[in-house]
Amino acid sequence: MATKGYNYVVDNVFGHPTKELLEGEWIKSEYGNPGVVIETPKVLKRVDLTKTLPKDGMALIKEMQSFGYGGLLDNFYIMVSTIKYKKEGSLDLSKAIESSLKVLESQGAQNMIVKEEDFQTNKGVSGEKGYGTFSRIDGENQTSSKIYYEILLFGQEGGLQQIMILHEEGDRYATELTDRILNSVELKS
Repeated sequence: MATKGYNYVVDNVFGHPTKELLEGEWIKSEYGNPGVVIETPKVLKRVDLTKTLPKDGMALIKEMQSFGYGGLLDNFYIMVSTIKYKKEGSLDLSKAIESSLKVLESQGAQNMIVKEEDFQTNKGVSGEKGYGTFSRIDGENQTSSKIYYEILLFGQEGGLQQIMILHEEGDRYATELTDRILNSVELKS
């Protein structure tokens, strides 16, 4: 412990969940329609998000596919969604970020700090990025933790592609995971 430090010993002797994800075997896969190609530490599993969306929002959706790993109360959560709307038109990605944040608030996120900027994939597809922090309250244990989030949104082919990543703020391995995932994002058209 004297030569390597406390964090090194704890992470390598007792294990660290996000460090294990970072160092494990990664999978590159395509999710949804139109496809989002992304590299993740685990295969994302199909998730039904229709219960979390507002009823008026569901009325506009023709087709929706969502895939995720982890949960809102886990150390690391990733979700990829593709939505096709009944009516084609231009999408306001800032409003779409706002809607995603409202869903998080409905699931217990509090004290949200929101920042937005343009985002571009390595192949030049433009989108919008929302990021910041919020407080997550664990109702069972009555504890609070600070969560960092990033949401990428792309509008193409009459639909919306979304990538959402959440992790505890200050988790250096989760930050590396997030960077690697976001740098791998590509869209199929």
